[in-house]
Amino acid sequence: MRPAAERAPPRAPTLLVLAWLALSPASGWGVEPIPEADLSGLEPGVAERLATARRALVEVLAAPDASEAERGRLYGETGKVFHAHHAFGIAEACYRNAAELLPDEIEWPYLLGFLYQDSGRFEAAREAYVRVLALSPDHPFATLRTAQVEVALGELERAEPRARRLADAEGLAAAAHELLGRIAAAREDWAAAVRHYEAALELEPEADRLRVPLGLAFRNLGEIERARDALAAAGETKLTVFDPALREIGSLTASSEMYLTTAAQAMKRERYELAEEAYRGALALNPENVRAHVNLAELLARRGALEEAEASARRALDLDPESFFGWFNLAAIAEAAGRHGEALGYWEKAVERDPEHVRANFRLGGALRRAGDYVRAAGRLRAAVERAPGVVQARYLEALALVAQGKMEAARAALEEAVEIAPERLELTGSLARLLATGDPPSAADGERALALARALYERRRGADDLETLAMALAANGRFEEAVAAQLAVIEAARELGDEGLLRHLGHNLERYRGGLPSDRPWREGGY
Repeated sequence: MRPAAERAPPRAPTLLVLAWLALSPASGWGVEPIPEADLSGLEPGVAERLATARRALVEVLAAPDASEAERGRLYGETGKVFHAHHAFGIAEACYRNAAELLPDEIEWPYLLGFLYQDSGRFEAAREAYVRVLALSPDHPFATLRTAQVEVALGELERAEPRARRLADAEGLAAAAHELLGRIAAAREDWAAAVRHYEAALELEPEADRLRVPLGLAFRNLGEIERARDALAAAGETKLTVFDPALREIGSLTASSEMYLTTAAQAMKRERYELAEEAYRGALALNPENVRAHVNLAELLARRGALEEAEASARRALDLDPESFFGWFNLAAIAEAAGRHGEALGYWEKAVERDPEHVRANFRLGGALRRAGDYVRAAGRLRAAVERAPGVVQARYLEALALVAQGKMEAARAALEEAVEIAPERLELTGSLARLLATGDPPSAADGERALALARALYERRRGADDLETLAMALAANGRFEEAVAAQLAVIEAARELGDEGLLRHLGHNLERYRGGLPSDRPWREGGY
């Protein structure tokens, strides 16, 4: 009987029939096809999960834009699921492919090595573990496993120094002494064997199965009474090695992490139905998986199912009130539902939990600006800009918030930066033209630049907003009759919208042009 942490999970009630893939361990493994598996004898729920896992794997791998890292990760996580269900042929192919595509990661050759070791394929196991040790020479578990397979192969001289290095290692010392005891026994050094078996038992007194080789060592030393006592106290509990990687495999029936990996790839390719199926699969396995609830909430919100999305986001926060993405999603959902005041409070909670997050600062800044809190809005938007200088929309909204505070120079600087970064964004060019045209009065240079920008913009798009910008620029250059004519045309178009606030803003600037004054309001209060 193997140690609990080294055993694969219990077999399903019905035998799983596999089409094993014949793979010869070689230094250049290459990416292998995934074998089929006959799941007809499994319980329906288990069979369905495994079929979904394999189908999702094949579909994502077929995507032409999947990176090697994405493919490798999905191979590995899927391999864990099939390993847990004793589908060793599929697990082996998945681990080999993951190791091939992610050559700098130790997890996949390590799991592959254990799979080989567990099935008695010691040469292949050693090759896999040596690959791990090439990446991480001091990896304790790979060192132990390599020593174990070397002992199984009779290579005691190689195994002994590895085991001795672990004789004082926390969590592994007992296993190292047990292995040294076996090496000593193989050499018929019975006194050394006794020392190591006793050391292992002192560290792990519940591992009473060790008393069998200890008793035999005593017998070979001629200490018959001690041998009899040791054998009488022997039991069935073997030495347990608490290996995190294998404990995970041993606890799986199907991997919620595999489902999350599958869902992430499906989301990237806008395969929302497959992603939702994967998220729900993760939650069926682990209803308290916060990340699955959070991601499902985001997906449902994208699909317009706001009530269900909100329930999922709130469930995530019930499980983890400090979840940044829980608050982020709840804020976005409330905003999408038009509950802007409520959303503002949620954005604040999200930023409290991750003050460095660019999108959260950006969204909070926008919410504060809509609420008329321009000072705090500008601060949050500036925080987003400082952390991600390329987010030009943050600079744009920051400029609106600064204008609302009367900080025209600072607003202009923000827009100058935005236009320099993204000259193709015409709304930024138009906004800069408006600021250049606004003043009491604007400088001649600013007026000329504003007019050049506004004319180019109007010739390109000829929208009512562009005509309003052109009217401002004309007024900034003292061409008030032309500004009045343009503004009247803008007002005529705006009347069809029935927006009284906009009409008041346009009328205010019209009266200034008629009075020989440039605009003093580049936008209506609060911006567009």
